[in-house]
Amino acid sequence: MSLANGAWSMVFKRMPVLTKAPLVSLIVPVYNALPYLPDLLDSIDNQGLTDREFQVVLIDDGSTDGSSGVLDRFRRDRRNVQVLTQPNSGWPGMPRNRGLDVATGRWVFFADVDDYLVPRGLAELVRFGDQQAAEIVIPRVLRCGTRSGRRKFVSTQPSITKRQAFRTFTPHKLIDRQLIEANDLRFPEGEIRLEDGILLSRCYLLADKISVLADQDYYFFRGREDGQNISSRRIVPEAYVASLEKIAANVHELSRGPAMTRALIAEIIRRKVLRFYLPTRFPQYDSGRQAEWLNAHGAFLTKHADSAVRARLSEPRQRLLDCIIAGDVAAVRTEIQLQA
Repeated sequence: MSLANGAWSMVFKRMPVLTKAPLVSLIVPVYNALPYLPDLLDSIDNQGLTDREFQVVLIDDGSTDGSSGVLDRFRRDRRNVQVLTQPNSGWPGMPRNRGLDVATGRWVFFADVDDYLVPRGLAELVRFGDQQAAEIVIPRVLRCGTRSGRRKFVSTQPSITKRQAFRTFTPHKLIDRQLIEANDLRFPEGEIRLEDGILLSRCYLLADKISVLADQDYYFFRGREDGQNISSRRIVPEAYVASLEKIAANVHELSRGPAMTRALIAEIIRRKVLRFYLPTRFPQYDSGRQAEWLNAHGAFLTKHADSAVRARLSEPRQRLLDCIIAGDVAAVRTEIQLQA
């Protein structure tokens, strides 16, 4: 069942009774999450927080595989757990927003149902965030399972720049809920690529302080063997670049000066455009798909990659940009080989 005309319904399976605001609200959209769901739920039980300190909001996005029953059993004897149900929306943005609507914690953390948290991870992230007076805490994340094991941040940093923060747009961050509510921030709803990046980019740009806690792995980002991760679905170039345009618009709207704007646009190009032109990626596309990507990326680069932005990229990357803007598939393939 899918939503029509943006309509949705939600059922409160259990409303926790808390006498004061919890430290953190964990928000998790759930859709056909077996067999991965129990691992996440087990990790939730080991976060080093009391029921009064920890609100758990699980949003069942129309599951049909038995996940609903698992959620019901989990919340049954946990007064801090709330399960919301709605018809399937097809994408994480809407259920995350429903979670934000009922969240009461000073902090919020977004988790995906195929992943899991290290024991006491949220307690440590909250402690560190409070200690640093940060508005966003980026945890060290390990990508595991079917994805290559790698980490974006490997050392704890009390404060990082916005350009450094733009290295990661996954939603698995600890965020001051006041930052979200004071600025009326919500995820885009519907099947929108980079919906987390659209929200996170605004959070980063509005935050006065962003910290990184990386003395250990705090979150395990797992690839699903059944290929059901949203990120594993086929990407439509035009739709993907439309989301990049929204992130770029956030930068132009909220950036604190032209130097920051140029740095952030260059970072978007480096991480969200040029990654499609790796030797293991672009040459594997058929000719039609290669042309689609060049058309979509070419329009984005023509608009945003002015000389000041290009100056922040290496000469080989600038040459590759020229080939992409020209729409020259053969030249792009040659440049990729030269840079391999």
